[in-house]
Amino acid sequence: MPKKKKSHGHPAHRGGSGTAMSPLRAGGRVLGDLQVPFRRFLEAELAEQDEAGGDGAAGAPMDVGDLEARLMESLGWLVLSLELDLVPASARWFSAEGLQELFTEIVPAVAEHNELDAQELVDETRLAWTSYLMFLGETEQWAGEDEELADCLDVASGGVGATAAATASVLDALRAAEEAVPPESRLADLAALPWVTAALDAVDELAAGVDAAVDAEGEGPAVEVLRARLAPFDLPLDPVAEWAELQRNGFVTVVDGRTEVPRAGDPEHRGDLATVFAASVISGTLAAAGSPGAVVGGLSAVTSAVLDPMTSGRLRELLTENGDEADLPAALAAVQRLVELGVLSPVEPWTARAGLAGAVLDVVDGFFSTEPED
Repeated sequence: MPKKKKSHGHPAHRGGSGTAMSPLRAGGRVLGDLQVPFRRFLEAELAEQDEAGGDGAAGAPMDVGDLEARLMESLGWLVLSLELDLVPASARWFSAEGLQELFTEIVPAVAEHNELDAQELVDETRLAWTSYLMFLGETEQWAGEDEELADCLDVASGGVGATAAATASVLDALRAAEEAVPPESRLADLAALPWVTAALDAVDELAAGVDAAVDAEGEGPAVEVLRARLAPFDLPLDPVAEWAELQRNGFVTVVDGRTEVPRAGDPEHRGDLATVFAASVISGTLAAAGSPGAVVGGLSAVTSAVLDPMTSGRLRELLTENGDEADLPAALAAVQRLVELGVLSPVEPWTARAGLAGAVLDVVDGFFSTEPED
């Protein structure tokens, strides 16, 4: 792709306004003289599909014109959203990270703004990009390494799962995913969730010094700070229990009867706090699913969102394999609640921000740990 200037939000519409270049025109420019050979590639694949009576590379009921248009328009969404230079015929290399942002953030934002079905638009865009990446590979137009193309195809087809396959266990894979995220990125990803920001704001308020006295039920001014900050989000948390957890983990201490927060301005420490809080919310949401099968299904979706994203179809297969197919509605309800909370992406396959890997690790470790709690 052309040189990236800077990230600047997501496209708010599917067509241009005023003097702004439309996404379709921008995508057509960066596709340039690759458009004709790509169309011929699609036509050849369609002909092979018709001759064989099965699915070709496109693999879905979209005709050549629709696939071509969807690719160019989504190319435009990508380059305009990220403010990339519109260099003709430069669409010969992409990063897996950039495509992941396209499918999980940019395209859903376009769909929401235009009141379109987000899942349908994502599915069509994935299909167009899978076809285009196959075209780049088979015609030797890809400008990067073979491994990079494989990673991009993995993302376009709905998976980002090489990490999980290369590790000995799910916990090892989650630890590797957590360690791969710089502390500042972890905090930014977590703080992008409004209820995490509210929790951090509550701790900031406690850092100023609040009366730490509690009554027989554990209620007190410090607990009320947490309750007031978190109340708008309807989270599966007990403020009294969260107050005790903050003290147990050393995030808040009590000195002379008032609250203090060690390392209050340390970004890494704040990231640790945000991670623990996010893990509590995710665990509480899953626990509320009810049946063990539903909990396992929701936990599988959350874990896969970090390692190898799954779809509702794969979740159904998983529960069926375990004999828990009847728990699918409850598992999907838990997943939907995590979508509403911003933990999971609103489109399938469900993904999570990289910075949530540590929280998911804590959740998985908590559900399966055999060690007794203190």
